[in-house]
Amino acid sequence: MSVKLIFVARRRPELSREEFQHYWENQHAPLVKALAETIRIRKYVQSYTLSVPENAAFCEARGIPVEAPPDGVAEAWWDSLEDVRAGFSGPDGEEAARRLIEDEGKFCDFATSRAFWTAQRPII
Repeated sequence: MSVKLIFVARRRPELSREEFQHYWENQHAPLVKALAETIRIRKYVQSYTLSVPENAAFCEARGIPVEAPPDGVAEAWWDSLEDVRAGFSGPDGEEAARRLIEDEGKFCDFATSRAFWTAQRPII
């Protein structure tokens, strides 16, 4: 069963949306790519939040509290939880995890970001 990590990212308060996106795309993404084999990641996608009125309209139509949306969502796929565990274990995996966390801390506000593991069930 493949698994996916979903990271709902909010930028550090001192960064503009543009600075956040630039760093995420041009610094963090290449780091993920460089470590992909070590951590056994299969796919990585960054989704940037659009600043459009449809955000509020979608929430209002469903009774969801309208608040500032996160700055983006990262999705990372692995073939299994066993691959996740193996990819981040041992000296190389532990160093990769340390480097990723350190880099994420340069542009993400961990206190207001969220992350969780999922299993996918394709519908369409």
